Amino acid sequence: MAAHLHMTAGAVRKGMSAFELMCWGHLLAQAAKPAAPPESKPLELSVEDEIAAWR
Repeated sequence: MAAHLHMTAGAVRKGMSAFELMCWGHLLAQAAKPAAPPESKPLELSVEDEIAAWR
């Protein structure tokens, strides 16, 4: 990863595909986001509530 991050713009244009560049952009954006706190308890619906949610 460090080798990619230290590349010059010209080396990036010649050495990285658009897909690889998009992957790096996604990974770096995900790393910059703060982690969401875990939920304390999963939501449990009754059968009637679940059916109503689909309508």
